[in-house]
Amino acid sequence: MLLFDSGSYKPSPEPLATANAAPVNIAVPLGLSRRRGAFNKAINILADGAETDPRLVHYYNRVAKRVRRVVIKGADNSAESAAKSVQNVNRSTVATDVGSQAASEGSITRAPGVVAPQSLASTSNDDLSERRHRTPQRYTVGDMAFDTNAAIEYWMNYYSVTPGGRRTMMVGIGRSDSYLEMARAEFRSAGVPEDLVWLAFVESVWNPQAVSPAAAGGIWQFIPSTATDYGLTVQSGNDERADPFKQTRVAATYLRDLYTIFGDWTLAMAAYNSGEPRVMGAIVKNGRADFWDLYNKQLLPKETRDYVPKILAAIRIASQAETYGLAPQANPGVSAGS
Repeated sequence: MLLFDSGSYKPSPEPLATANAAPVNIAVPLGLSRRRGAFNKAINILADGAETDPRLVHYYNRVAKRVRRVVIKGADNSAESAAKSVQNVNRSTVATDVGSQAASEGSITRAPGVVAPQSLASTSNDDLSERRHRTPQRYTVGDMAFDTNAAIEYWMNYYSVTPGGRRTMMVGIGRSDSYLEMARAEFRSAGVPEDLVWLAFVESVWNPQAVSPAAAGGIWQFIPSTATDYGLTVQSGNDERADPFKQTRVAATYLRDLYTIFGDWTLAMAAYNSGEPRVMGAIVKNGRADFWDLYNKQLLPKETRDYVPKILAAIRIASQAETYGLAPQANPGVSAGS
């Protein structure tokens, strides 16, 4: 049985709810913005897993509640109606209020080596503006706080020390100047951490013309099916993935949807790379929704295991670009058009 009905999904008009999850504690709208086959498959993988593994029941109930927080006129929108019938599931957890759900969210999904800072949802605009003003570098705003670990430090060393890595980082930082403000605004509007825009560096080195062997295109490297799922036109001579603004808006929405499913930004990043069903299958096999568990147990493909620490390393290096001698003003030979 699919968790979703055949109705059209629209963003919830409700106020943003606080969601506590690694590596950042930030307000994310509940409810999925789109129907998507991969979403159905992932959630039903979890539902099937919860039937036989009691460790997954609480996580499944929270996922079910998050994805169904949408208002469809005339439909039964209770959290109870959202869940697939799972044997021995304690349905009382589904009926908890959003605040209680948010409080429990971080208790089992926070990954080793990552620290969640103060919730942006509870931070006033003045406080956030002051926090940004105190940030000396222009490439990050500081809304993702995390401790490094060996995996992240490996890629930090690559991007800051090795010739090839430094060159890639310098080019990416130079190009980012053309897109950072726009991308941050879109991510902020979607309730996604602004510093997560550095995912674009790992995907394409901020190159809107990038095309992969798998036919992924644009700054955010969407394959055609994902792009069309989110309303972009992908046709010969009219490929909207080449439009940085349109694709960035889709990337922000897609990442928010991934967080809505997984409840954790590291897992959302992993799913962006590897697909929702594969990541959910790894969670079910692990019995716990923890990216660093999946990393250490090698339950995800190597590319995906490297992908998340690459993004976190890029954020950390970009936050100290001047210190590392990677900012364009310190390297006048590198330009946004390199």
